[in-house]
Amino acid sequence: MPDAGRSRRLAALVFALVLPAASQTSSADDVAGTAPPAPSATLLRRLADDIAAHFQASGELLLDWQRPQPALAGLAPDAALRILEYPAALAPQMLVRVRLPSAPRQPSDPARAAPPPADITLVVRAQLWRDGWLLPEPAARGDPVLPSALGIKRFDALRDRDAVPADSGADLLFARALPAGRLLVWRDVIRRPLVRRGQSVEISAGEGALLVTLRGIAMEDAGRGETVRIRNPESRKEFTALVVSESRAEVRF
Repeated sequence: MPDAGRSRRLAALVFALVLPAASQTSSADDVAGTAPPAPSATLLRRLADDIAAHFQASGELLLDWQRPQPALAGLAPDAALRILEYPAALAPQMLVRVRLPSAPRQPSDPARAAPPPADITLVVRAQLWRDGWLLPEPAARGDPVLPSALGIKRFDALRDRDAVPADSGADLLFARALPAGRLLVWRDVIRRPLVRRGQSVEISAGEGALLVTLRGIAMEDAGRGETVRIRNPESRKEFTALVVSESRAEVRF
């Protein structure tokens, strides 16, 4: 019986030592699990949204630090951030000049003036993810590109710049024979000609309420959205027009 009593006292002592530590660990985990996102991650998301809107980028723009991230420990997640200089263009690596807000006054020294805003240059890596077309079966030259028969594959448009986005529309033909499993690039396809060389084309030209329509001869093949050379059959003069539909083009001023 004395041994049993000693065992119970020892067990009680062990529980007394272990349970508080476990409770503290659990509380720390709860706090960590509900912690707000780091200022660095919040800043990158806001920069990505701002830059994507500036360039009207199609797709999902993701940013990361190219160099060790700047010291942002004192920056509030909702701090006002102003981009002073945008990159010249979207690229895998970019420089962004930003102005960070001034730090608030310290409660311990309210008389001390707050430091001025800081202008810094951030070096970031960028990825622009878009959906592209994946060829599930071999294709022959001249076959129409049917979006419903193609698969979808995500690609980084800043590195795979020649990939054909899945929102490119129809009116495409395969420019050459292709194997299955290929991500389509622009050299794999051509625009389906809506205007062919030697064909009579309806040309419209207008400015304001004035609209003039005439006929011309196409001097080359061209697809939707492409520029085509047109010859006036009477004056023999040539000009350019934009193909808008089958056998139709517009002169835009």
